[in-house]
Amino acid sequence: MSNQVIVDVCSVLSQLDKLQFILHVGIKRCPANRKVDLLAGLVGGDIEKYAPAIEATFRERWPSGNFFVLDDSVRFDLSAVSGGVAVCNSITIADQIMEWIQGKRLEGQCRSWAVGYWLPEALCGDIATAKILHDIDDIGTGLKRLVTPYPESLSQAIVELCTDEIRQKLYTLDESSQKDARVEMGLCLSNITASMIRLAFARSRKYLRGFRSLAKQAQFLSASDMVIYRLALELQKSDGAKAVIDEIRRQF
Repeated sequence: MSNQVIVDVCSVLSQLDKLQFILHVGIKRCPANRKVDLLAGLVGGDIEKYAPAIEATFRERWPSGNFFVLDDSVRFDLSAVSGGVAVCNSITIADQIMEWIQGKRLEGQCRSWAVGYWLPEALCGDIATAKILHDIDDIGTGLKRLVTPYPESLSQAIVELCTDEIRQKLYTLDESSQKDARVEMGLCLSNITASMIRLAFARSRKYLRGFRSLAKQAQFLSASDMVIYRLALELQKSDGAKAVIDEIRRQF
């Protein structure tokens, strides 16, 4: 069923002017035959510009479907399949990815649908494992080359960024505990946990695809990075027990 939906969605999208590529993303993190996520690259593309046209063509093709815009994508719920089409600027996305590989703008972003926060490397991972469905001028192919394999410079930049945040938040945690600032302490613990998990994946050069289904993702970590990952989980389970905090300080 999902294969036919993909064919139909690509046919609909091909009616858009200046369409450059379509990638089937999230293949390794979405249940087969239940969810379809695509990334469409258009010249000068952004969701504000193209959402009305995409929604209109979807409604014409599937009159009984449910369609809505969420963040940078047009989401759809059909009788047997759900998913969405994220829209990006086909000209600037390569520059954006190159900035990340060079260690720039790698901070996580708060998005309404994301658990924790959205990670730039999650998009890199989606592109690395994507199936190319439509590709004018080999733009999609070029994007995959940028992120396959996991760039060493991206790994180093994320490790440095996360190490700095862990150290900063440990210092803030000390100050908060002295003031008995419970909310501040809880947020610090969550930030430390997320940074440790992100660091473990970056150091193993495995793409972290977000903070869902972590156990499934973590099976690909190296033995040394699995230690960091498990320590992060223990931090959450223990609610910041002193012994766990002391071990994190020793590691960082």
